[in-house]
Amino acid sequence: MLRLKRSRNGSANGELRSVLGQAELPTIPGLVTRAIEQISAPDCDLSKVGEIMSHDPGLAARLLTTVNSAAYAPRNPVVSVEQATVMLGKNHLESMLISLAASSAVNSVSAPGFDLPRFWRIASWRAMAAAALSRQFDRPRSGENFSASLLEDIAVPLLVAGQPRYATVLADWFAGKGDLAKLEMAAFGWTHKTVAGWLCDEWALPPTLAAAVTDSSSWDDPKAPYPVVRVVAALSAPFDYPEVVAITSERISTRFGMSEESAVALLETARRESLALADSLQ
Repeated sequence: MLRLKRSRNGSANGELRSVLGQAELPTIPGLVTRAIEQISAPDCDLSKVGEIMSHDPGLAARLLTTVNSAAYAPRNPVVSVEQATVMLGKNHLESMLISLAASSAVNSVSAPGFDLPRFWRIASWRAMAAAALSRQFDRPRSGENFSASLLEDIAVPLLVAGQPRYATVLADWFAGKGDLAKLEMAAFGWTHKTVAGWLCDEWALPPTLAAAVTDSSSWDDPKAPYPVVRVVAALSAPFDYPEVVAITSERISTRFGMSEESAVALLETARRESLALADSLQ
């Protein structure tokens, strides 16, 4: 299970504020921090978590919408936060809370011209694919892989809002002019993954989640600490759907020994299931 950070790094906070420029530094609700602290406690009481969440009707409603979606497909409708907490369990509840809170923070930032619905569709697809792979190859970290894959590009819309030149870098990436990280380093001296790490620190998110979000290991590196997250990151590539699926399924097959046919089926199922999640995050 993820562990909550207890302090913030003042230096990283200063860097974050400088990099975001014109954009207001987004925050996550204090209730979410309290809920995650309760989940992380050795004597965790899920009923107390539900009670904390019930004080934020908006967050509670989004949680219920998500757990009743096709992504979770409960046998019977989940009608209360208490039911949702029991259904999800500690790990998945923690991941979902982090995801909903972070999405609320990002959605509050104005980024004219940025396709936020598309951003959440791709992020949700990565997250559902990571969850599906984790069930077979990394079950103990399924919640962590889900959240890291969802939040991997969390800094991008904030950078579009705060850095006037960042939209040009994104356009160059979409045009196939180079790797996004290399383009970012050439233009700014940092990458969106670095900024995502600063965001995790500012929001006091668990350090293991920050490590997964910022990991830049190659997908085929046998020593990569988060292989599931690195493999599904290919779903963000600026190509059309068939090419993205072909690239990602080949990587899944190579890294985990799954047949490419099974990998394609997993990705297509994850994409269908991710649509409801994306809707709940917008």
